[in-house]
Amino acid sequence: MKVLMINPPIYDFSAYDLWMKPIGFLKIADLLVKNGIDVFYFDFLDRNNNFYKEKGIADRKYGTGKFYSIKIEKPEIYKHIPREYKRFGLPDYLFFDFIKTIKKIDFIFITTGMTYWYLGVKEIVEFCKNYFPSVPIIIGGIYATFCFNHAKEKLNVDMVFKGKSIEDFIDQVNNKFSKKIKLFDNIYPFWDFYEKLKYVCIKTSYGCPFSCWYCGIKQLEPSFYQRDHFDVFFELKKNYEKFHFKDVAFYDDALFFNFETHLLKFLELVKKEKINVSFHTPNGIHPKFITKDVAVILKESNFKTIRLSLETISVEREKESSFKVSFSDFEKAIENLVIGGYSKEEIGVYILAGLPFQKYEEVIKTIKLLKKYPCKINIAEYSPIPGTIDFEISKNLYPCLPIDEPLFQNNSIFPLWLSENKWEKIEKLKEFAHSE
Repeated sequence: MKVLMINPPIYDFSAYDLWMKPIGFLKIADLLVKNGIDVFYFDFLDRNNNFYKEKGIADRKYGTGKFYSIKIEKPEIYKHIPREYKRFGLPDYLFFDFIKTIKKIDFIFITTGMTYWYLGVKEIVEFCKNYFPSVPIIIGGIYATFCFNHAKEKLNVDMVFKGKSIEDFIDQVNNKFSKKIKLFDNIYPFWDFYEKLKYVCIKTSYGCPFSCWYCGIKQLEPSFYQRDHFDVFFELKKNYEKFHFKDVAFYDDALFFNFETHLLKFLELVKKEKINVSFHTPNGIHPKFITKDVAVILKESNFKTIRLSLETISVEREKESSFKVSFSDFEKAIENLVIGGYSKEEIGVYILAGLPFQKYEEVIKTIKLLKKYPCKINIAEYSPIPGTIDFEISKNLYPCLPIDEPLFQNNSIFPLWLSENKWEKIEKLKEFAHSE
């Protein structure tokens, strides 16, 4: 059996490779390979492709960088947005050259990212339908899960996978496959498709112990559990020996939970084996877990990108984040990080903007206060995620807005604030956050 797996291009106003890899999709690939299935893999978002070298598109810091992009026509729903709309990713002709070498395919798997990126998925589905008219197409991932009915209605595919585990995947695809696949004890992201890697992404845990109103993690990973630290280390070491990358990004939503019995044990193994990499936390860290000892350990373990999740200084809004962070927690975390040796340039703080009921002035007040502390301020624009509490609040609060349309769930347009004519203030908000 032969399977073609595709990570599609992105259609959006902006996109940046901040350690962006489809590790869940790559775990599916590992499962298929271990079942003796021939897998052909194409990643439109692979910046290590020689195309980038030919175009002179260089990396930025820590292996991150810009995607190749072309300007495209905006969908009608975005016509009033004063920004260019683009297609990010490798050009189609490279994909066409790739699939011309494949003589026979039994199934096509396409992963999906953000809900509002589905037009990139649609492009690839239509291309594959024309080139492989009789080959079944299966899609899965974030958009497929959050917008299951929309995907079934709008995309001409044979199956939309909406599951929460590898076991769910096996149960559903075995109804389609002539060759039955079985579960293996250890499934890891299958990085071997890539000729080279400058970074890898790792999850040491799944799910989250908190239940924030705006977050959709429970729909993807309902239960919180942490992997065995030896297993995580084995995954890192195996790939480090093959690719010799310099950077590792954690995809955990609660990375420092049970720090002493979980992440610390992993870091001790990394130190013992002298694996020389830098660590990054793009998903954000809960400040209350950063003690003085933890801060020192982070510095000694070469954590280069520290991102704290503060979200807001509004006491009234703390319940929306399961009371997982208070401003006093944040202050203590900053103090401990400075004691541990971190500078302002190394500490970032995420704050949310555009939440339902949230006032523009609340964000301004938060920024003004944070400017007194040694940290960089990063605005995380609110995106309505189907199935969350805030999504339902938003629908009731703004019944005239097309919130059920995935394109309107794009955080780049500040959908809820856009309805209140605050668009002209948004750029000033960002400028204020980044100014000294």
